Amino acid sequence: MIETEVAARPKIRRAYLMTAAAILVLGGLAVRTEFFSYVSGDYRAFVSLWYQFIKDNGHFRALKYNFSNYNQPYLYLLAILSYLPVPMMAGIKSISILFDLVLAFFTYRIVALRHPNTWWPLLAGAIVLYLPTVVLNSAAWGQVDSAYSAFGLGGVYFVLRKRPWLACVFFGLAFAFKLQAVFFFPALLLFVLRKKIPWQGLLLIPGVYLLLEVPALLAGANVGDLIKVYVTQSGTYDQLTLNAPNIYQYLGSGTTSSVLQIVGIMVTGLILVALMAPVVVYRSELTPARIVLVAAISVTLVPYFLPGMHERYFYPADALSVIAAFYLPRRLWAFPILEQFASLGAYAPYLLNSRQGGAGGFPGGRFPGGARGGLPGGFPGGTNQSGATEPPGVVDPGRLLQRNSDTGQPFGQGGQGGQGGQQLRPPGGGGFGGTTSGTVVVDFWILSTAMLAGLVLALWAAIQDFRRGGTA
Repeated sequence: MIETEVAARPKIRRAYLMTAAAILVLGGLAVRTEFFSYVSGDYRAFVSLWYQFIKDNGHFRALKYNFSNYNQPYLYLLAILSYLPVPMMAGIKSISILFDLVLAFFTYRIVALRHPNTWWPLLAGAIVLYLPTVVLNSAAWGQVDSAYSAFGLGGVYFVLRKRPWLACVFFGLAFAFKLQAVFFFPALLLFVLRKKIPWQGLLLIPGVYLLLEVPALLAGANVGDLIKVYVTQSGTYDQLTLNAPNIYQYLGSGTTSSVLQIVGIMVTGLILVALMAPVVVYRSELTPARIVLVAAISVTLVPYFLPGMHERYFYPADALSVIAAFYLPRRLWAFPILEQFASLGAYAPYLLNSRQGGAGGFPGGRFPGGARGGLPGGFPGGTNQSGATEPPGVVDPGRLLQRNSDTGQPFGQGGQGGQGGQQLRPPGGGGFGGTTSGTVVVDFWILSTAMLAGLVLALWAAIQDFRRGGTA
């Protein structure tokens, strides 16, 4: 009888764990539905139009047209969604929420490697699932940063599990979804240099990327358009920071400088080399805690020092800061608090100042470029800037991403079709005034300093761990 009770204990505990996980997931979904009615500017001006174009032009067959500046995997999901009898906005946000769950799952699995047979992994997964930035990114904003972040965490997880080839597949999936997966690449490079991943495994990353382009090619997409999609993305904005709580906020709001952009890229590279060199030269072992620290530092440091970053680009740091705190709680308990404070604060100017109403979210129903109501120029049934209707397939994604010709700013900064319109990317604060767009004022000096403090804390913890031989 006693032996039977003892044997049954793990099953009972597993049942408790599954029940608690189910309750947390259902609660997380319920919280997100509260934001489903929020219509962000990005949703109105980009994703909803992409979905409508796909639906109106043969679903998957629409992928032969060049109508989006996102890579194909996300467009495949929109194409699948276009077949389903679900409301457009709820469906689009549900795609992102699905990846929220994947993100929380890999958080759970990574922490479980450190704290097996405890409740800590479930707590870590729950914290990530309920993080304000994670909830708002998918359920309110309608963005899909959870996709590349979830696959990036999957890559870290399989590095920890000593399955390097599968890790590279996941890093390839992350890169295929969004260019911002490169924030993981400094960590990936160090994993290769310290022989946690064979260099041949890196070939899987472009391999996965190219493999996922095949369905679009079969639909008739132009090879050149598929290859240069990330080049198009990287040249969209010229501000040094777009609400990102990073070092460029100290230079002031809306600062632009091609020279500083080049310098910023070079400085970021030099910092990464300086941090990785001692690890490589002294052949330091990458313990599980160090692997997590390296990944967390990588996805925090890169967007902090690179120019042209958006507020959302700290999304993977939102999750990895929590994981790092569970790996080294005594040293890093404040890391996720500082990081989330800065990341969430940076969301505020866009989400709270974003206006709803009017076609495409622009007061008066006016789209950038002067098209009014319906679809913007370049979409079937829309009009180009000369007022002529364009046939299906004649789509210029640059028109969706164009800066106003008068001011050089993204949508709604005056000029044709933009006067009185909302600003889709209000500049960050800097200085003493914070942002001046809309009614919400945020001092980005404070947010940038908080993010820097979190980064320094993580770096300090990593240095201490390497000095002590990874015994923590």
